[in-house]
Amino acid sequence: MISAFESMVRRYPQRTCFTYVDEAGSESPFSYREVRMLSAALARHLQAKGVGRGDYVAVDLPNCPLYVLLILAAAYGSFTLVAVNNRLTDSEKLGRVLELERCQGMHVAYRVDESRAESLFNHAVALLAGEERAASSAARAARTSFTARTKAATAAPRSARGLGRATSLRAARRRRDETVRQDALEEIIHFAERAAHVFDAKARALVMFTSGTTGKPKAVALTWDQLFRSAKASSAVLNDANGGLWQAALPLFHIGGFQVIVRALLGYTPFILYRRFDAARVLTDAARSRATHLSVVDKMLQDLLNEDVQGTLKNYRCILLGGSASNPRTLARALAAGARVYASYGMTETSSQIANQLVTSTFDGGLRLLPGYEVRIVGPDAQGFGRLGVKGPGVFEGYLNARAAYTVDGFFLTGDTAALVNGRLYVKERTADMFVSGGENVYPAEIRDKLLRVPGVADAYVFGAPDATWGRRPVAFVEREPQEGAPATGTAPAAGSAAAPAAASPSRGARQGTPLSAKQFASVVRQSLTPQLSKLYQPRHLFALDELPRTGIGKIDRAALEALYEQRIEVTRVTLHRVRLPFLRPFSTAKGALYTRESVIVEVEDHEGRIGLGECVAFPTDWYLPETLDQDVRVLQDVLAPLVLSEAYLHPSEVSASFAACPAAAGFPLAQGALEPALWDLYGKIVGKPLWQLIGGTAPAQCQGAGAQGPLGSAVTSHAATSPSVPAGAVVGIGSPADTVAAVRRCVQAGYRRVKLKVAPGSLAAVRAVRDAFPQLMVTLDANQSFTEQHLDELRALDSCGTAGIEEPLDLRRIATSTSSDAFERLARLQRSLRTPVCLDESIVTAADLARALSHPELRCYALKLAKLGGVQPSLDFVRLARSRGLRVWMGGMYDTGVSKRLHAAFETLPGIDAPGDIGATARYFATDITNPPHTAERGMVTLNRAGHTHGLGCDLNRTALASVLVDRIIIER
Repeated sequence: MISAFESMVRRYPQRTCFTYVDEAGSESPFSYREVRMLSAALARHLQAKGVGRGDYVAVDLPNCPLYVLLILAAAYGSFTLVAVNNRLTDSEKLGRVLELERCQGMHVAYRVDESRAESLFNHAVALLAGEERAASSAARAARTSFTARTKAATAAPRSARGLGRATSLRAARRRRDETVRQDALEEIIHFAERAAHVFDAKARALVMFTSGTTGKPKAVALTWDQLFRSAKASSAVLNDANGGLWQAALPLFHIGGFQVIVRALLGYTPFILYRRFDAARVLTDAARSRATHLSVVDKMLQDLLNEDVQGTLKNYRCILLGGSASNPRTLARALAAGARVYASYGMTETSSQIANQLVTSTFDGGLRLLPGYEVRIVGPDAQGFGRLGVKGPGVFEGYLNARAAYTVDGFFLTGDTAALVNGRLYVKERTADMFVSGGENVYPAEIRDKLLRVPGVADAYVFGAPDATWGRRPVAFVEREPQEGAPATGTAPAAGSAAAPAAASPSRGARQGTPLSAKQFASVVRQSLTPQLSKLYQPRHLFALDELPRTGIGKIDRAALEALYEQRIEVTRVTLHRVRLPFLRPFSTAKGALYTRESVIVEVEDHEGRIGLGECVAFPTDWYLPETLDQDVRVLQDVLAPLVLSEAYLHPSEVSASFAACPAAAGFPLAQGALEPALWDLYGKIVGKPLWQLIGGTAPAQCQGAGAQGPLGSAVTSHAATSPSVPAGAVVGIGSPADTVAAVRRCVQAGYRRVKLKVAPGSLAAVRAVRDAFPQLMVTLDANQSFTEQHLDELRALDSCGTAGIEEPLDLRRIATSTSSDAFERLARLQRSLRTPVCLDESIVTAADLARALSHPELRCYALKLAKLGGVQPSLDFVRLARSRGLRVWMGGMYDTGVSKRLHAAFETLPGIDAPGDIGATARYFATDITNPPHTAERGMVTLNRAGHTHGLGCDLNRTALASVLVDRIIIER
């Protein structure tokens, strides 16, 4: 390569060697002469830093000019590049370098990352300018330059003789500087010529790590000769005598991207280097610059096809496709677009591709070996497929940190399954991907091939997951093609909205304007797959994602998907505990007195025995909402629990969309809001995170100090480094002025920062007494729909008490003849006559009610009760909507247990929820607390996740306490 490069420098020194396109799209051309001088200068500078022949230089950079210069510098300086994946974590990068240094004889003498890149480049430039040689004099000049300029500017006019002497001195200095620069350039030129003369093609050029998706990343060492011979074998097929222009869009820290540079330099062809791949920009440049060659992986080709409105792809001589098994859908689209795509096979261990084939209408997956390569099929089965061994010019000689497998006659065993038929290589998949299910061999590639033929599927990954009965079963992930207006994977619809019904095909649903949810799409794919596969090959679970996770080169990140599957929600049992808790004392509201609280605790258990909890807060009668407890038990038992038991979810945000698509669950948000939160709690325990983090809450006071106040008196503080506390409000029932003041005093003494008073017509005196006794306390009112417009004078009198809000003041069933029958028009009209915010609660029963309420801009305050909206995800959607509109939201209560109260407390960590909610200690209402630890509020603050309960909601069931209040138990199992 050095000889070829030096030849181009001598023949065409000013011709562009490559053009760099940065993140912002700006272009920087580099001539052959510039590249040579900078590369050689880099080699010289690194030598001065102690990098000797045979040493290693770790390069942790994205695509950039310095990366190209370092490739050539390694050749000039006879050191070895260690290509570190720039997209790994810092600990992963360090692990790769340490792995090398643990190998005998390895010495990583220098490391180049983004923090050192500019300095390293500047040193090379300085060396070319002669500044490195005269560093001390340059430093002195830099220190004195400002003083000299200042004196010259302020000095009196000099004589002509003095001016002449100064001019002579400047001219002499210029001649001296020019001499220094010329000497420096000549020294670098001589260095480059000497290096090219003694260049050893057998020396180690590159160390690159395999991806590690099937085990520990292995260090692959490649010589210059292996890289060159691989590139020449490739160019013999892909290039012609007419030159061309490569576009380098793959990362240079992967072998496919690295070899683009080697092919271009060896082939005397320029190239365009991209900091990042952008399909539209690549196509624009191709049309403008007449690019001829491009190397891509499947996802990149899909993006190019999506962007190719001008038909630019058909003008390429070669689009080299690698990275994974061919995707027949992508190839079909490329053929239709007239693109010359070469499907290929190769790996880091073979210095990139060893076989390729131009894709035509008759392409069946068979690839033609490149010149000089041989393959051996070891242990073929009846169809001729066996372990693939390969020998040839680019094949490495072994790993630096692991043992490579070879046949006795020197063929490297790749780990892939393949067949050789009539001179064509058919690669099936990695040998390790095959698994045994029920005593039969299952090949994931065959299932993937079927998935890729389902309309709407852009890509797929299949693997064998452990199964207690069969040993292993297939699990599939599919990436769906973009759908206009489709919700993001794992995101539930807005509260109350219904997902689209299942369509005959994924694409049809999109055309009709009803994009499918991820679960619906997966269901349709499974329906399409069922007739094509035997029961053995049917995926146990099939998940749809908008985008599959990918590695830096664009390959599917197999490890990430398998880890995602390990964190799935797979419920095996749902238990409904019906409980009846007596109130410590009767609790009076405008609608009557409550003596007991009957509810249902929902307990879900997953395949590994982990537990999640939820609570159905419906009442036995319809005094509060039309939905009753008996109805919800029936829906939970017959509809929702069986649905959850039949599904597996990647994230709890998918659950509400699944419920919304079930017609039998429509009209029962409290039932949905009992089961869906239990899956959030379970997921927190699966992934080891508290619920408040899962929903995007703010971490412990995020460094507000204890007691820091929010806009409405709220505070988020912390009793432990990872356990935030949030402020609670207390509720006081209707009573005499004296009793009410006494009850409020007890709340204040307990540390509560907001007190809600239950009110009805005739409660004015009690409210005034509380306000007089506690003028600074945040007080809200809850009328439970006990007033009418005929009580307007009393409502205005309450308005004068300076409370922070009044919940549901109007009895919407009683309509005066002069009043609109529309509930929210009445509430909006009332709000226009009051300063106190009118807060909505039980007037909103359905999604349609919420939509109507939101259409009245006067109504700006909402009591959020998660069960009424159907659970966590619909409530998160509402909170985001409310925040975007500047609405005030605070957390309400339903006389619930510590399960539901903790759920609502977690929501107080979200931005925009400012007032202390109805999340006070259960001991204020009930003698029995069925959670462990008990739900408490020390000094008016609720600690969300105490020690020992740091994940999910932050509690378990107290089985002894539960047994004492249990009325009934229903178990639903898979």
